[in-house]
Amino acid sequence: MRKLFLILSLLASLSLEAQQEDGIFYYLPRNVIKLEFTIEETNYFIGPYAEFAMKIMGTSDYIKENKTEYEIKSVDIQVADEPDPNAVFFVASDEKSKEPMPNIILDSDGIILALGFDSIPSKSKISRNTFTINDLNTVKDNNPNFIDILENEVEVEKDDDDDEEGSSAPKKISKEDKANAIADKISKIRNANFELISGFNEVVYGNTTSYMVDQMKELENEYISLFKGKIIKSTYKQTVYFTPEEKQANASASITKIAGEQIKLQFESKNQLANINPVNDETKTTSQSNKLFYRMPVETTLKVLSGNNVIAEKQLIISQFGALRVISVKNNKVLFNPNTGQITTILK
Repeated sequence: MRKLFLILSLLASLSLEAQQEDGIFYYLPRNVIKLEFTIEETNYFIGPYAEFAMKIMGTSDYIKENKTEYEIKSVDIQVADEPDPNAVFFVASDEKSKEPMPNIILDSDGIILALGFDSIPSKSKISRNTFTINDLNTVKDNNPNFIDILENEVEVEKDDDDDEEGSSAPKKISKEDKANAIADKISKIRNANFELISGFNEVVYGNTTSYMVDQMKELENEYISLFKGKIIKSTYKQTVYFTPEEKQANASASITKIAGEQIKLQFESKNQLANINPVNDETKTTSQSNKLFYRMPVETTLKVLSGNNVIAEKQLIISQFGALRVISVKNNKVLFNPNTGQITTILK
């Protein structure tokens, strides 16, 4: 009970002190980058009868090992903002001034929006950037689902030493026997398809002919895959979020591995503020009487690299790469961009 009383007393004391300060805390925004990679996964599956591909089918063009390959098909780059925990400031009225501090408008996250306005003019409202979600409809299914042939579909020749009464035990069906039966099925399907296309068959199928040809070709490919194997492709997305730091304005950063390749981000920023002296650290960390901080964001080229290859590039505005500046609270009506922290409007 005593601990609870002490906590409540401390909170009351802090609340009173905050009121006496007659000021307000506010944030400047920082930008967060969202990288959405679209990846194609290719799986190679050995056919169940691959060992007979050369002997029975006469081909060396077949899959010889199970493996998976990945390829980045595209990268979607988006930018949104959030309160910058490294750019939270306190502004208070000048103790010598008898005038109250002008009204300051913050959004629900504490990011500064306006100074000296009762409300933000509708024509001047700027929406906060948010990330959009892109759904990918492709279903990832890596099961090869090979067709097979039943033992009762396999014709096995009797051995020479079998007697006429058939008293000997039935010959055991080997894997090669089944492979020969599959090759025979492929041959029969091809003959039937030829008769259908050439019109040798007297039956007229009309508009269904092309459908039947496609179905027979699909069945033929299913049996061929028992020798040559299957290639199955699927597509999925992988999302990475990255928050640049001020020191990375003209630098690169390794973020993660995607599709087996190391992904790097390379920032190339324009030095638009070379002749402007930055706000010193002491000014940043002390409370400002009748002064507000704002940012001058920097235009940046972002390059996304997979290994040493540039796979995406986009022009961005990054707030935290820019310099901090200070503006007087007195006699100014100011609107701020909630995505960058820069001033959009000043009215005297």
